[in-house]
Amino acid sequence: MDLDFADCGDLTIGKEIIEGNFINWTSGNEIIDDYIQENQSEYDGHGAVFGWIPYNELIDIKEIEDNRLTTAILKNGSLYYSKDEKKWIRESHVNVVLRFLCNPYNTDEFKKKVESRLTYNCYGISQNPDTEDYILVYNINYYDHCEKCNNYIRWCGQCEVNFLKANFINWTSGNEIIDNYIQEKQLKCEYRKTIFEWIPYREFIYIEERGDNCLTTAIWKNGPSSYDKYFEKKLKKESSYEKVVLRFLYDLEIITDEFSNKAKSYLSEDEYGNSLNYGISQNPDTNVYIFVSRGDCLKYYCEKCGNGYYAKKWCKQCQINQLKSNFANWTSGNEKIDEFIQKMQSEINKYDDVIFEWIPYNEFIEIKEIEDNYLTFAIWKKGQLSYNTYEKKWIRKSCEKKVYLKYLHNSQDITDTLLNMADKLGISQNPDTKVYILVCDSYYYCEKCGNKYEDSSYKWCKQCLINQLKNEITSWTSGNEKIDDFIQKMQLKVNKYDDVIFEWIPYNVLIGIKEINNGDNDFATAIWKDGHLYHDTNIKEWIRKSYEKVVLKFLYDLQNFTDEFLNKVESYLANKLVFGISQNPDTKIYILVFSYNYLEYYCEKCGNKYEHDHDNVIIEWIPYNELIEIKKINGSDKFSTAIWKNGPLYYRRLHKKYKRKLNENVLLKYLNNNTFLKEIEYSIEESYGVSQNPNTNDFILLCIMSNKS
Repeated sequence: MDLDFADCGDLTIGKEIIEGNFINWTSGNEIIDDYIQENQSEYDGHGAVFGWIPYNELIDIKEIEDNRLTTAILKNGSLYYSKDEKKWIRESHVNVVLRFLCNPYNTDEFKKKVESRLTYNCYGISQNPDTEDYILVYNINYYDHCEKCNNYIRWCGQCEVNFLKANFINWTSGNEIIDNYIQEKQLKCEYRKTIFEWIPYREFIYIEERGDNCLTTAIWKNGPSSYDKYFEKKLKKESSYEKVVLRFLYDLEIITDEFSNKAKSYLSEDEYGNSLNYGISQNPDTNVYIFVSRGDCLKYYCEKCGNGYYAKKWCKQCQINQLKSNFANWTSGNEKIDEFIQKMQSEINKYDDVIFEWIPYNEFIEIKEIEDNYLTFAIWKKGQLSYNTYEKKWIRKSCEKKVYLKYLHNSQDITDTLLNMADKLGISQNPDTKVYILVCDSYYYCEKCGNKYEDSSYKWCKQCLINQLKNEITSWTSGNEKIDDFIQKMQLKVNKYDDVIFEWIPYNVLIGIKEINNGDNDFATAIWKDGHLYHDTNIKEWIRKSYEKVVLKFLYDLQNFTDEFLNKVESYLANKLVFGISQNPDTKIYILVFSYNYLEYYCEKCGNKYEHDHDNVIIEWIPYNELIEIKKINGSDKFSTAIWKNGPLYYRRLHKKYKRKLNENVLLKYLNNNTFLKEIEYSIEESYGVSQNPNTNDFILLCIMSNKS
C-alpha cells in the first residue's frame, strides 16, 4: 500500500501515517516486525525511514567481489523527511547495496547484529524467498565499507596496518633503529598516502650530483609504493622509473636512539600537506644513509646547502652566509654599532625582511629639512636591498627610495634607540657633525610633522588633523560654551581616517530645507553647501563634500544640553551618522545635522532605532470565520489544512508599513483544551496565532505551511 504524503509537511503527522500502516505489511517474523515498527516510531527525520522491503522490489541484482556485497535497484525507493523543504520525499529506483545475513537461529543475537550494522544509509530489511536469507538494504554509499573488519569506510586503515605489520619480515635495512623508525612511519599510514619504505641502493640509476653534493638526483627503477585499498588489498608500485632526489646524511654516520629526532628535520611536505619523502636507503660502499624524496622536491630545497626553502625559493641559511661574507667590506667606525648591524642581519627570517645596513652619508641626495633640522627627508641613491623572487638574489633599486632621516642628537645609547624604532632601514652618520642618523622608510611618516602615520596606507596623520582643527577653533563658536567644549572634545577623539569630524554648522550654509511629513515636523531634509569634512583616500588629504544632502532633526524640547543628550549624540558619532549641530538664528532651536543615511536606521516618526526584525511573524487572534476550505489530513483528528482569507501581517520595507498576505495556506492543529497554553508556547515560533471553533469551543493553532499543496 502506497502512503499518501501529498498534503503532509509535518514530521509528526507523517509518523502517524506510517504507524497507521503497520497492519498492512509483515515480514512473516513477529520479532522483526516489532523491531521495524519500533525503529519507525523513533524516526527523528535523520536519514531514511527503516522499513520492511519485499524482495520483489529489488531488481537488477548483481554480485560484487566475493558475494559479501551485492548491488541492486530498489524500485519504490527510500522514504525520508526533508527538514529543509519541510516535506516527505520518496525517491524511486535508487541504487542500493545488499548485505546478506545468516539466518537468525538466535533471535537476540540476530537483532544485535542488525543493530550493529544500522546507519542512516540503511533503508530496511528484506528476505530472499528461495534461500530465506535476510538482507540489509543500504544506500549505494555503503559500498564504502571494509568487509574484512566491518569498519564503515572504503579504505580501512586498520586493514592496511595489519598488512604492513605482516610485511615487516620481507625487508630490513640491517639496522634495528632504522627498521623501527620505518615501521613506525608505516603504521601511521593515512588515506591515499605513499608508503615510507626501505629502498635498496641498487634500485637507483642515473645518479647525478647537484650544487654542493648535498642533494643528488636519480632514477628509482621500481618507484614508490602504496596500499591497493580497492582490489588486491596489498602493496603496489605507483610508477616505475621515478625521478627522485637523494639527500646524503653525512652527519648521521652513527645511528643512535636519537635518529628519530634528527630525521624529523629532514621530513617535509608540499603546499597541499603531502609528504615529499619516499623512504631511506644506504650507499653500500660509503655506508652513508640517504633520505629519498620526490623528484619535484628541488623546488622546496636549496641546491647549494640542502636546507628547505622558507618561501619564494629563499634559503635563509645561504642568505645569512652571503651577508656575513660581506661584513669585511663595510664599517661604521664604531665597533658597537657594527656588532649591532651584524646581529640584525644574522637574524633575518623571511625573504621580505628588511636588511638593516650601514649607509654612507654620501648616498643621500635631495635632502629636505623640516623644522630646524630635526625632521629631514631624502633620496637614498643606491636604495635598500630587496630579494628578487624571480632572479633569486638581492638587488637594489637606485634613486627610487625616499627615506626619513631621524637625527639621534641626544641619544646616550644608540643601540637601544635602534631596537625601539620600527620601520628602520639602517643607520648613517653626518661626517661633519658626527651625529648618527636613523634611516627609516618614509612611507610610514608624515612629511609635514614627521610623526608616524596612524594609517600609512591612507597617509593619514592624526596629529596634523588635530593641529588643523585646533587652529580653526578661533574661527567659529556656537555661542554656547558647553556646546563648544563638547564639539572640541569630539574632534580631539578622532582616531581613524574615516571617522566623522563633528562640527558647528552655521545655519546659513543649510539650503533647500524641506520638512518631512511625519506629524511632528521634527525632521527635514536639506542641502549643506560646504558638506562634511572627510579624508580623501586618493589625494590623501582632508576635503569637503560640497552640496551634500543631509537630514535635520529639530530639538524643540531641548532647553539644556544634559549629559544624557550629549551621550546620545556621541553614540550617533560612533555609527558615523551625525555631522554636527546647528541653530536657527530666528527661533533659537538647535538642530542636529545627520547623514542622509540616518533614515535607514532610525524611525522618522519617533527617532528610535529600527530593530531590523521585519521578518518576525505577528502572533494574532484569528476569527474562525476567516478560515475556509478546511480539510482533514488522511482522516487525522489532530490536523487539517485551510485557507486564511485575510492572511498574516508582513512588513513592506519599501512602504515602511505592515500589510496582509491574502488567502494564505495554513495548517490547523487542534489543541487539547487542558494543555493548550503549553502547546501554544512550545509551537509559537512556527505559528501565526490562535483561533477557536465556535461550535465545539476547541482552540486551534494556525501553523505555517512550508509545503504548499
